[in-house]
Amino acid sequence: MAAVAAVVVVVAVSLHLHLPFGLSSGHPATTSSSTTTTGSSKPKQRQTINLSTVGSLSAPASRIAAVPFGTGGALFMGGFDASGSPTGSVQNFQVGNVTSAGTLPVAEGSAVAAALGANVYLIGGEGSTIYQSTGTSFTVAGSLPVATADAAVATVGGTAYVIGGYSGTSELNTIVAFTPGSPAQTVATLPVPLRYPAAAALGGQVYITGGSTAGTASATVYRFDPVTKVITTFATLPHARDRESATALDGRVYVIGGANTAGTRTRAIYAINPTNGAVSLAGILPLALSDAAAVTASGEILIAGGLNDAGAPIATIYAITVHGT
Repeated sequence: MAAVAAVVVVVAVSLHLHLPFGLSSGHPATTSSSTTTTGSSKPKQRQTINLSTVGSLSAPASRIAAVPFGTGGALFMGGFDASGSPTGSVQNFQVGNVTSAGTLPVAEGSAVAAALGANVYLIGGEGSTIYQSTGTSFTVAGSLPVATADAAVATVGGTAYVIGGYSGTSELNTIVAFTPGSPAQTVATLPVPLRYPAAAALGGQVYITGGSTAGTASATVYRFDPVTKVITTFATLPHARDRESATALDGRVYVIGGANTAGTRTRAIYAINPTNGAVSLAGILPLALSDAAAVTASGEILIAGGLNDAGAPIATIYAITVHGT
């Protein structure tokens, strides 16, 4: 995928504790980079992150549902527009270009999406319905136990796990499994309710990062085993955050952007080592960003939309590639 612009900046992990949460001082407008800690008994290994601008959504939006789609691209569904209203747009991003790919049955913000087998599913949002994409139209494929917005999702095998969220009246502490052809069902209970968490699957495990409980952001990273249904506390982020994005690439879970309890957004990208739980600063976004969509597609992370430091949605699509180990 051709990059419109790419700038690489090296940041020492040893400095990250001295940076403010927003990482807005003394750093260039576009970024990338890192040194990753791979264990207390091993030397640090250089891992360089390249971040580039690769395209633009048809309009600024935040909290978009997204899945990998096509050849190194992604499908972006719904989200909130500049006025804060939910949208029904479906956008297909391929090789730097965005094209219309239909319209959702209802305008939807804060839903999640999963690619299961050959099909794409839009899950929850303001309601509990699970839709299956059929060409450029959608059919009802099931329903969550309750309406679920502001959740996280991760896919293991042929099952999507919908984590936490908000029912419209209360924060949720559930992990709900959806496998096409079977009813969605609650399979585990989080230690606390979590709204606006992020999640990524790696090595058959689901890593759940941040989120908020009763309006207070969390720094905890949980690990959920879909086989045993056990949830354990796995790691701690350097700063509490919610509204972040998460995805996995090259053996690491990446936690991208987000906001603290006061609503201050961050530029930080953190990498989590699934072997030992070490968390390191992996790179810096060009701008403070929350509520963005992030998916891994063909060896890179695509980040689309989100809210900037002023709380306004953006249309930019970024790509992150990782070099080194």
